[in-house]
Amino acid sequence: MLYEARSYIIVGGDTMVVAILGVLLAAIPCLFSVLVARKALRGLRAGTYQSLIPYGKDMQAAQDKSELQRFGLPQVLPRKGGGLSAAAKSFNAMGMVGGAALLFGPALASGGPSVIGFGLPLVALLSLCVSSAIAELASGVPTAGGVYHAAYQLGGRKWGMRAGWLQLAGNMVKLALFIGGFAYLADGLLASRLGYESSSISLFIVAATAVLTQGLIGQYTSGFSEKIEAGGTWLQLIIMLLALAGLTWLFWPGDYSPVVLYQGLDIGLTDPVGLLPFVIGLLLLSALFTGMDGAGHGAEEIVEPRIRVPWGIFLSSSYTYIGLLIVLLLMSLITLPGSGVLGEAYGVLQTTGLTSFTEYAAAAWGGSYLLPALILLSLWQSGLQTMTSCSRVAFSLARDGAIPFSSRLSMYSYRRNAPLYAIWFAATAAILLLVSTVVWQANESFMALVSASIVLLHLAAVIPIGLRWQADRKAGAAKRRMTKEAFKSRHGAGDPPPPWHLGNWGQVIRLVAMVWLVFSAILTAGIVHSFGGIVAAVVMLAGTAAGASLIAVKQPSSH
Repeated sequence: MLYEARSYIIVGGDTMVVAILGVLLAAIPCLFSVLVARKALRGLRAGTYQSLIPYGKDMQAAQDKSELQRFGLPQVLPRKGGGLSAAAKSFNAMGMVGGAALLFGPALASGGPSVIGFGLPLVALLSLCVSSAIAELASGVPTAGGVYHAAYQLGGRKWGMRAGWLQLAGNMVKLALFIGGFAYLADGLLASRLGYESSSISLFIVAATAVLTQGLIGQYTSGFSEKIEAGGTWLQLIIMLLALAGLTWLFWPGDYSPVVLYQGLDIGLTDPVGLLPFVIGLLLLSALFTGMDGAGHGAEEIVEPRIRVPWGIFLSSSYTYIGLLIVLLLMSLITLPGSGVLGEAYGVLQTTGLTSFTEYAAAAWGGSYLLPALILLSLWQSGLQTMTSCSRVAFSLARDGAIPFSSRLSMYSYRRNAPLYAIWFAATAAILLLVSTVVWQANESFMALVSASIVLLHLAAVIPIGLRWQADRKAGAAKRRMTKEAFKSRHGAGDPPPPWHLGNWGQVIRLVAMVWLVFSAILTAGIVHSFGGIVAAVVMLAGTAAGASLIAVKQPSSH
């Protein structure tokens, strides 16, 4: 074999240099997380925000209710979640395990092992810039609308509607992706166990069962939502630990040095990986960080959301990177061609890659179905959290009269403590989207859904981030043109920054986030699949038209 004739085990000083560079590269996002966390913590301590938590949870909840009313919104969602609940909402919506189960194989097959060695830290660093900017927005506008209300506050109804419609559509597509991924993997597992032949019909039956159970859980278990979210977080951590332990015990150190992750080779280790396949793999990895604003959509259900929601958004993104880095680096090394038992699945990885993560995890435990079953459960739970986020966005848009059927979708069940119509709207829309995409795109349905989720959610996020960057740039320019006293006399003292803020780092971080979000959306629509660009264009036009025609939209009051 050609890959056996070429040795990539570098010895001596070269190995040490590459290993050090690899460690430094992987550590950069971690260092960035620490520095941003320290910056935000210092700003919080130096600010004027006064927490009422020391005086009791009820006192803080009353303050949160009062702040929500300043936005013109009543407190209807039950507010009882804490810091863990906030982090769990984002952590589960990103779906560290579920996302890796669906995207690891295709990303590795496209970009080669270097897409994990080089690409993952790069994507994580850029995504952490986005996470920081969204966290700051969530601290300033702690409502369930997330980027929708943030864009509304900063740019008015026109930009708010565009961001809201993009956010709603993006969450629907991601829910369809999770449901479809769950159905594909579960259908294959059941077919191998029960002896039937998988088909589109069996896939749709499993998908419908998944979305039905998620909808029922959302309707009847709102009182236990915190426990379900915490359980989903712990489940993901347990799966990662089990996979890591099994792979390390059975296959470490493997046949390859970690240096191979930084040599820019294709998946066969025979030729340099092309720039286009590498970029595609990098963009696929970026989908692992979509959904980071899940805590923002639960802001009206979190006690002290101005503090806990931004920390939940930012820290969940940081911890997701650390977990993915450890497991995917190890899995990449031991699944290369010729790497023992797992190398036998190399042919599958070259063709589709969709089942590779689950197959390798199962092989780590002797082919047991336990770990694949846990992965499927985690994937289902991530779909449940995404459905919750989607329903909260729909509920927020509907109560502002910003989408069709608002009178129904804005209805809230005090008996179930949940917006039932919004939940079942999200469930129905997701399954219809999945079926139509599979029928229309056939074998390209997976890439089509991934492309659409990235493009829609990235464009939704860039709108309020860009508006905040523009507002601060104009304010900074005005300050430079005037004396401090003249500026205050014309513009006033200005609104204070939110409790969780980036200080003088904010503009640079927002600029990096904006550039990444725009370019990644354009590249995804251009080279991953055009479906994302088509859907985004339709949604943007629909949101713009809705913003111009729905005169009943209620604009949240400024704070």
